[in-house]
This record gives sequence, C-alpha cells and structure tokens, in this order.
Amino acid sequence: MDLKRGWIPHDDGAFAQSAERVLNGELPHRDFDEIYTGGLAFANALAFRVLGANFGSLRIVLFVCFVAWVPAVFYVASRFASAFSSAALTLLAVAWSVPNYSAAVPSWYNLFLAVFGTAALLRYMETKTHRWVFIAGFCAGLSIIVKIVGLYFVAAGILFFIFREQSVALSRNYPPRTRARLYPAAVLIGLLVFAFLLTGMILRGPGLNGLINFLLPVCALMAVLASREFNDVPMGDKDRFAAFFKMLLPFAGGTAVPVLIFLIPYLRAGAVPALIHGIFVLPTKRFDSAAMASPDLAQMMKPALVGLLLSLTYCATKSVQILSSAILGLYLGCLLQVSARDAAVYRAGWFSAAASVPLVVFVAAVYLGVPRLARRLDPERQQQLMLLFCALAMTNLVQFPFSAPIYFCYVAPVLVLATGALLELIPRPPRLALGALLVFFLLFVVWRVTPAFIFNMGFTAAPDVQTEPLKLARGGNLRVNPIQAQVYEELIPLVQTHASGEFTYAGPDCAEIYFLTGLKNPTRTLFDSFDDPEGRTERILQAIETHRITVLTFNENPGFAGNINWDLEQVVKSRFPQSKQIGNFRVRWRE
Repeated sequence: MDLKRGWIPHDDGAFAQSAERVLNGELPHRDFDEIYTGGLAFANALAFRVLGANFGSLRIVLFVCFVAWVPAVFYVASRFASAFSSAALTLLAVAWSVPNYSAAVPSWYNLFLAVFGTAALLRYMETKTHRWVFIAGFCAGLSIIVKIVGLYFVAAGILFFIFREQSVALSRNYPPRTRARLYPAAVLIGLLVFAFLLTGMILRGPGLNGLINFLLPVCALMAVLASREFNDVPMGDKDRFAAFFKMLLPFAGGTAVPVLIFLIPYLRAGAVPALIHGIFVLPTKRFDSAAMASPDLAQMMKPALVGLLLSLTYCATKSVQILSSAILGLYLGCLLQVSARDAAVYRAGWFSAAASVPLVVFVAAVYLGVPRLARRLDPERQQQLMLLFCALAMTNLVQFPFSAPIYFCYVAPVLVLATGALLELIPRPPRLALGALLVFFLLFVVWRVTPAFIFNMGFTAAPDVQTEPLKLARGGNLRVNPIQAQVYEELIPLVQTHASGEFTYAGPDCAEIYFLTGLKNPTRTLFDSFDDPEGRTERILQAIETHRITVLTFNENPGFAGNINWDLEQVVKSRFPQSKQIGNFRVRWRE
C-alpha cells in the first residue's frame, strides 16, 4: 500500500486545519465549523504535536489503525471459515479498503471501529462475558466522536440484541406462568419508529434509489425480527426485558464512556449547544451541497446476474457445477480483460460489487426469516450471521447522502465478511465458483480500481496519475497530480510572500491553503457551503480589515460551493488591485 499516494486538497486541508486549530487551543464547533463530530481533530492534533504538522502525519495515524484492523478482519472471518478461506477473505477486504484512498478520512475510522465492535460481540457470544459487550459499545462511542454516523453501529448492536434475546427465549423448553405481551409490543413499536425515521431521512436525499439501496436492507432484517415476535415465545415480559437489558446496558455504558470524556471540554466551556448544532443541525446542509444519488435500478441488476449464476451452480449436480463454475469463470475473466478499455464493461464489474448490498442482505434475511431454512443453522450460528448482516445493513448507510464510488469502499470489507459468512454457512457451497468470484473481485480492485484513484473510480479504468511529490514544507511528501503539484508549489510561496501578518483569506473550499502556508483562517469556515449566506460578505470583509489581511485567494472551481456569494471578489478588487492567476486560483494582494 502506498500510504502517501493521492489527495483531495479540500479534504486533506480540512482535516489538517481542524487539527491545527485544536492544537492552537480552539474548540471544534465552538470556535470553528468542524464538519464532523470533532474527536478525530483532537487525535490529529496529537499527531501533529508528536510527528510534526504535515499531511503525512495524519496518514501515519491512519496506517497504525489500519494495521491493527487487519487482524480483527481475520478474526471475524475465522469465526465462520477455515484459516485458508479467512486469509483469502481478509486479503479481499483489505484490497477494497485503504489502498484505494489513503487519506485520513473519518469514514475509515468508522469502518475500523465497526469491525472491532463486531469482533467483540462475536467474542461475547463465545465467552458469554459481558465485558466484550462493553468493549463493543466503547468502539461505538469512539466511532460517534469521530463521525456521527457511528450511531449506525449502535443501531446495529440494538437490532442484534433483539435477535439474540428472541433466540434465547425461543430456546426455552418450558412454559412460563404468563406470556409476554408488553415486550413484543415494545419491539414492534420500536422497529416501526426506526423504519419511519430512516425513511424520512432517506427521502430527503437525491433520488428514490436510496429506498432500495439503504432502506430495503435494514427493513428486511427488521422484518425478520418482527416475524419472530409472532412465534410462541415461552417467556414472560419480566424475563424478556431482563435478558435484553442485560446486553443493552453494558453496551450503552461502553458507548457513553468516550462520549462523556469528549464532552468534558464542552461542558467546562458552556459550549454544548454549539456542539449539538454543529453535529445535528449544520450537517443537514450537505443534503443541498454535498449529495449524490445512489446506483439506479439498471446498475443494481449487475449483481443479480452473478447471483443467478451462483444459484444455478449451487442447485446443480456435481458435474453440472463444474460446467457452471467454468461458465462463471469465463464470464468474469472476459469482464476483467475487457474492463481495461471499455467503460461500460468496467461499470458492470464495479456495480457487481457496489450494488450488491441490498441483494445480499435480502438473501440473508430470507435465510434467517424462513424457519425451514433457519433450522439448518444452530441458534448460535444464526445469531452470528444476524450480527454481521446488521453491521452490514447499518454500515451501508455511510454512503448516504453522498454516494460517491469511494464511499462503497467504506462498507466493502463488511460486505466481504458478511457475504463470506453466509456462503460458508450454507450446505455444500459451490467452492469452485466462489473461488473464481473471489479471484475476480481481487484482481478487479487491484488492477482496475486502485490505480484509477477516486476521480475515475466507479466510472472507468485509468492509469495512476498521482506521481509527483508535493515539495512543500507541510506537504508531507504526498504524491499528487503533476499539474496540481506545480500549481500549489507556485501558489503557496506567492501567498506567503505577500502576507504581512498571521492571517490570510482563502475560499471557497480551500482549507489546504491555510495549512500549507501556515497562515490562520480569519473565519470559522472550513467548507463555505456550510456557512450562513446571510451577511456572509460583510462578515468576511470585516474579518479582512480586523486582521489587516494583505493577500486573498479565490478558488474558481470549488468542490462544493452551495450558498457561495460570488460578489465577494468583485467587492475586494479595488482594495486588492494586484492579482495573479495560478491554475484555478486567483490570488489578490495589496502592499
């Protein structure tokens, strides 16, 4: 893995500037508009203090966490598969993860912590020791303070606890004095409320495809839970509530510990309202400025073809299995070969993986929800499978509302583990066909996806153009596009030369300029689309005059530019008469 290959300037810049502002004593959400929860900014600030303030330091922290994560992936896989198969699944999961984009984005940490939490809950089922439930909750709490989508793993844990309690209750072989009435009602109402809230959230996103990609997997698993409540469960309300809360309370306690520690500086500063606004209110602006529709129905048919071939292979006799596996292998081999030069074939390969979550979760829900099929597995195996698919269905929501192709990589390792577990647990799995499928997706991601970097990911195969080291003091020696390297290596010294104080202004959406120049941001904004448009120009002009700023940089091609006041540059032209165009940036200064 090339840790320093590639960057997205506004992403790396935002993470680095957040860390530096924390290092300078500022508090996320109170003093500046942190785009995530803020916990990662504290960790990155510590990395700057220990390793130095440059982009490379953030990636070293990511790499350390990544190295710790790989054994956890193998551990989860080994609960279902042999050592050889577990190693193969781990290799595939790793290949679809950080090597494709090694920037220290919070979503990688959410993925790592979801796998750590899942591993802890699997260990709990084996040892029956509740400290593992606490550890799983602790992972969930850490995930929340990195990025609020960590709440999805909390929801996955709760869904799993409901399933496990049902399994325990159904395994009892003697009748209680009274049958439960309140507990089933509470479960059904809770599932309905959750489905209602999730539907409302997804309908705010772009397109209706999200209902299939994000809502269907979760609802399929909730339908399994609801249907089991109509079975003849031989336990009373008191016992069922006690069994559920015996798992929920240590999980909630573990979740609370990191969250409460994170809250301490906000409680001391009286900044909890600012934190709540920054975490739960400000991110809603992403629905307008940073949203991308999920795959449509045509793309979701790609994994159905692979699934159909697998089903035919599974149902056939041994001799026909070999023939079917050969046909599948030939199809995948042609797909791999032609995808190098044909974008449509590339997308068929990509969406065979990227659009498969609803299909795979639905199959698992049928397997767990139909008693005749579920009885093929013992209750412990059913619970393990349910845990993995709850984690998959909820982790899949990280792609909402911005379903850019790279966001699939934040869920792909969980998909690999859950799918591998499902296929290993069904009787007589077609191993030859499954081996061909594993080899295809491994070679496809290594040869076609990884080199293309995220600009072409999901669209077409392309060579690696991130070849030029960024020769700037704070660049961390990242390898970037040669054109970008040339732009920034000219831009940053120019801004530094004309800056007469500690501050400059750069916008929209170019926090990397503040970090690379070492100059301070006079506003609280990292991404301008999150700023309040009302009175924005006046606030920026006042900040420019208050801090006696002498050089400004305008990004004429921002990544996200909703609610941007394009009149600002026109207003300052007379005050900053000298200018120079460098790439997409217009630099203005005054003596």
